[in-house]
Amino acid sequence: MGNFILSMRNFLPMKAFLLVIYCCFAIPVFSQTNYSTQEIEVNSLIKGNLLTPTTGSKTLLILIAGSGPTNRNGNQPGVVTNCYKFLGQQLAQNGIAFFSYDKRIIAQMINKTVDESSLRFEDMVTDAVAVLNYFKKENTYTRIVIAGHSEGSLIGLLAAQQGVQGFVSLSGPGRPADEVLAEQLAREKPEMYSSIKQCIDAMKLSGKWQCDTPLKNAALLFRPSVIPYLNSWFQYNPAVEIQKLKIPVLIINGDKDLQVAVTDAELLKKAAPTAQISIIPNMNHVLKITPTEEENRKSYTDGNLPIAPTLSSIITQFVNQL
Repeated sequence: MGNFILSMRNFLPMKAFLLVIYCCFAIPVFSQTNYSTQEIEVNSLIKGNLLTPTTGSKTLLILIAGSGPTNRNGNQPGVVTNCYKFLGQQLAQNGIAFFSYDKRIIAQMINKTVDESSLRFEDMVTDAVAVLNYFKKENTYTRIVIAGHSEGSLIGLLAAQQGVQGFVSLSGPGRPADEVLAEQLAREKPEMYSSIKQCIDAMKLSGKWQCDTPLKNAALLFRPSVIPYLNSWFQYNPAVEIQKLKIPVLIINGDKDLQVAVTDAELLKKAAPTAQISIIPNMNHVLKITPTEEENRKSYTDGNLPIAPTLSSIITQFVNQL
């Protein structure tokens, strides 16, 4: 997801995004390592990269990105981490096929068809299910696992209900998004949490942001064109949705995550007692090892910094146990 606040900002002036839109790989591009990379077009809105071990694989992991205009590598305007790219490469090296895709808003920006007011959270679930059905129809893989990062965790929880062999939550909230957003907005002034939450609750009922708060850019974050998306997102509770899964689940969080706390992972675990849980020391929200706050913040613009070394091994072990 980047983070909730960054994501809401990144819905802003779409023309600015066109300067930094992700360039697609050629079809196909073969790596010098033990996997190949191929661009897959699922439909007119969804394109992504499929990394396939050269020895072949009967297991596919589909990665669902977090919020904002996030591409298949895990980047968006102002945020360059390559975290999904690195994760996919490591999993492919471990013998697991990997698919990550650009969110639909990227194709819409390219085609100049973005209508912010028409965006809904359910659109993201529709896209994830379309990806899942594409690979099911291909009938190449006997095991398909969905992994969702941040907001993508909730999307993945909903999509996985359509039938997969496993689910992985990466830095996924354990509460409705309005609670997490209010907490993030109040991070600098915790005493404001209650008033911010009241304002968000009022917005959910009225469809308008009518709160006079000292929050910087509040009117911009909660502008009228974004509110329908927010309200469609706020109605889902990850702790409820995870209980609907009857498949193996792995919950992963880092203890240096500034956007989604370890307590959220614990809430998911409480809701799904049979799930595995792994808290990675010093890992932050974009899956990098950042012991200090300064390193944490810098990691959001360092596309060369590798992801946590143990992350891919934890996922690989989970997948191989299915």
